[in-house]
Amino acid sequence: MTATHDTALDSLARAYAAARNSLPGGTAWQRRRSDALERLLQYGLPDRRDENWRYLDWSEMGRRSVVPASSTPVPATAPAGMLTDAPPGRTVLVLDGRCVIPQAVSLPGVSVQGLADALQRDSGVLSDALRVPGDDADDRYALLAEAFTDDGVVIRVDDDADAGEYLYLVHANSGRAASTTRVLIDAGRHSRLQLVEHFLGTEGEASLANLACEIRLADGAHMEHLRLHQQQPSAAQVETLQLTQARDSQYRQQLFMLGARLLRSNLHARLEGQAAACELSGLFMVDGSRQADLYTLIEHVAGHTRSRELVRGVATDRGRGAFNGRILVGPGAAKTDSSQSSRNLLLSPLAEIDVRPQLEILTDDVKCSHGATTGSLDPNQLFYLLSRGIDPETARGLLTFAFCEDVVSQVAEPSLRRHIEELVVGRLPDRNIIREFL
Repeated sequence: MTATHDTALDSLARAYAAARNSLPGGTAWQRRRSDALERLLQYGLPDRRDENWRYLDWSEMGRRSVVPASSTPVPATAPAGMLTDAPPGRTVLVLDGRCVIPQAVSLPGVSVQGLADALQRDSGVLSDALRVPGDDADDRYALLAEAFTDDGVVIRVDDDADAGEYLYLVHANSGRAASTTRVLIDAGRHSRLQLVEHFLGTEGEASLANLACEIRLADGAHMEHLRLHQQQPSAAQVETLQLTQARDSQYRQQLFMLGARLLRSNLHARLEGQAAACELSGLFMVDGSRQADLYTLIEHVAGHTRSRELVRGVATDRGRGAFNGRILVGPGAAKTDSSQSSRNLLLSPLAEIDVRPQLEILTDDVKCSHGATTGSLDPNQLFYLLSRGIDPETARGLLTFAFCEDVVSQVAEPSLRRHIEELVVGRLPDRNIIREFL
């Protein structure tokens, strides 16, 4: 373990000792938190020696404080950059790790509650609902959240309920100090939920936002989940998502990593029920010295399950991207249908994208495939545009936008799709000219 890790762990131990009596949840949760911290101190935070973390920029991580603030004032105003056309009465804010639920929020068949409030009211129910993170490297930041989180969001959808228009969950960080947040989403039998998570942040100190999210879909539940990272260039975030799906449930996530200096996203999806379906699509764009690191594990536990994974990456300047995707088909998962596609563009000589597709099949009678490519723009397509009188920079920008549209076009809500398209165009050369073509 490095000296930087030792220093960080010592700081975590001191911070927990100072904060433990003020954290919500009572005696039972204090035991859980102490156990989580003890295991974290024993095993340490992940580093470059851990296989699934090898591509992360550890020099940048070393400059980030992981010690959560014991008390951070909630900003008085809503963060800049929020969607202006979100459905009224459906916005929930998490500001520097503190949950703010306006009184106007009211959804049919849906309960939205702050985690701190839920822990104060009935910590026993949440103790059963929130999983205890494991010891492996991919769960260490979830252990950090287990030990320190004092707030977050709990979303529960009743059986057979349809939440209607999307719920808008905004995570905003000022950068003044590290923060931890937990989110629990529990969708009942045959329920429907649309959730848009929007990550914003201002320029601030070199600190880290840590998010641990758990999603449980009961039999026949459907969830549409759009996740948009739009933080400022100095921000950094690590997130750990755990998804569990029962019989006939359907989950669809669209992930756009378009902000921050450093983003690390971990997703572990377990398809535990027959005929469960999971679709993941993702786009990362990195320029300057920014980095996006995406790790996914899709575990097919039951038979007749289906998964689709589509990831596109674009890197320019000294930007670094990584996609590490693993599909595991267990012994009892016959008739699994799974596919994974990763295509990546390098737009400058010093840009880097690392791709590591993995497929492990432990049963017969399955249909599985994966593929990955990394390269530059198609010279034939570029020549075609140049022959039509389009200048080289604009031609490259148009082809890059078309490449990103593989993922962006899947956003069904027109206003959200336009917003994301504008963010993508904003990262391209000759953006003003390109807008005229769209």
